[in-house]
Amino acid sequence: MREPDRGAREIALLLALTKGVRGRYSLSEQLGLGQGVLRGVYRSLRERGLIAVGRGGARLTAEGFRELERLLRERGIARAEVLEDVEAWGRRYWGVVAALEGGIDSVVEARDAAVRAGARMALIVRREGGRLYLPGVEDYDLSSGAPSIYGALASMPPVEFCAVVLGDKLYPCVKGLLEIASLARASFKGGSAQPHA
Repeated sequence: MREPDRGAREIALLLALTKGVRGRYSLSEQLGLGQGVLRGVYRSLRERGLIAVGRGGARLTAEGFRELERLLRERGIARAEVLEDVEAWGRRYWGVVAALEGGIDSVVEARDAAVRAGARMALIVRREGGRLYLPGVEDYDLSSGAPSIYGALASMPPVEFCAVVLGDKLYPCVKGLLEIASLARASFKGGSAQPHA
């Protein structure tokens, strides 16, 4: 397993467990990862004290919450939250919403990077003067078009850019988010992006 894949898988599993205790079968289904792959991620996280596994499933430990926060910050993500079975534009998705510490120079490039990572779609949302909008379609009312997503965005820290990545399974969404965050960090630092798939 390539190191970047391992990191993305661990972040995806830790994020999924922020929603509470989950069994391995339901996590496998939610994440879109096979049982064998998930067993390896479980083992690694359990050995490091980041998750506790019992009869009801796995749960994050206090150390697991701290490590997730550290891993996200290290990648330029101020905060991320899982979107479970959220409805948007007439369809149901799994996904992740995140506050980015850097800016996005090209919305199209960011969106395409997330889709290449396996997500169905990605939205880059800008916050300006307390208003959340989609760059390029500033007049679109996100609060009525996708109220669940808007609610999740409104709960994010007050940063300039947020990302919403949606798909059929959570793991590709997290990979897409990490790609977007890589672009935002490069923009913030004035460098070139390094993939984090």
